[in-house]
Amino acid sequence: MDLRTWLVTEARESRTRLQAQVLEHVPTELRGERPGGGSSINWGLFHVTTHAQLALVVLKKQGFEPAGDLREWGGLEEEEAPWSSELDPAEVESRAIDILGTIVDYLYEVPIGALDARPEYADGFERAGLDLDRFAWLVRMWAVQPTSFVVRWPLLGHIGNHIGELVAVRNRLGLSPF
Repeated sequence: MDLRTWLVTEARESRTRLQAQVLEHVPTELRGERPGGGSSINWGLFHVTTHAQLALVVLKKQGFEPAGDLREWGGLEEEEAPWSSELDPAEVESRAIDILGTIVDYLYEVPIGALDARPEYADGFERAGLDLDRFAWLVRMWAVQPTSFVVRWPLLGHIGNHIGELVAVRNRLGLSPF
């Protein structure tokens, strides 16, 4: 298997796993629940797709038109925001499915040789309107990394890790299909 095939397969499997193991089993009205503490399914999904959306802005070198619920990039933090109950679960799901599809499209397009290059993070963060002081931790984490890091973490690994957490929340809700 070549690298592109592996990357695309991994991204597709994340979307399939999210749909088949979480979204199909948890009704939208329960996605804001936090059984046992931690984050809700709605927040976890909002969080990972916010990171992925920022990564895509940086990598695709495109402008950015924020959705109304991005709240100046709130959602990049792991901790569930006090306003998370205002997020519409159906909109969060739709946004997530769209962004996961955009990841697949990007991975089809990206030249494999470009994975070693370092993106123009400053330009991408500026296009995104990211508050560099508020998110200095993220700037430090990303700004020294090659494109492969951004593909490996916010577009693939971070999503996969949080889908595992979402499955655990599903189970704590008593909705395991097993």
